[in-house]
Amino acid sequence: MHRTIGHSYVLIELPDPHDAEAIGAAAGGAIYETAIIAMAVSPTVPQALPSMLEAVGGPGRPAGILACRRCAGTAVIEWDPSVSSAELVLGVIDVELKRFASGRTSELLVPLPPALVTKIAAEGLRAPQIRPDRVLESFIDNV
Repeated sequence: MHRTIGHSYVLIELPDPHDAEAIGAAAGGAIYETAIIAMAVSPTVPQALPSMLEAVGGPGRPAGILACRRCAGTAVIEWDPSVSSAELVLGVIDVELKRFASGRTSELLVPLPPALVTKIAAEGLRAPQIRPDRVLESFIDNV
């Protein structure tokens, strides 16, 4: 359980989608069919939080946003990275925060599968040659 937001995230890869439904029902939580990104984003200028929440979670938000809620001075944002890239979502946040001359602190709340980490790195660095089959750590872990 995260100390500030009072919420937990788990990444589970199952062979049968019906298992996910049973787990979701038992846990009483949301189940997504794909890996998501969940972040707690805290503006350094507290007055920027409502505008940031509106930009990321209100009408006109990026298509991949699954949830956006306020929690103790922080925005908890969940999105599908196959629909909206991390660069897009963080860009929207930063544009809104710039209006208030605000920085931000961000904390990743959910474990990410290696393929998603690699995809984010490749997009962020604009280096399509970064692929899961070329990540050294994956070879070391399998030895």
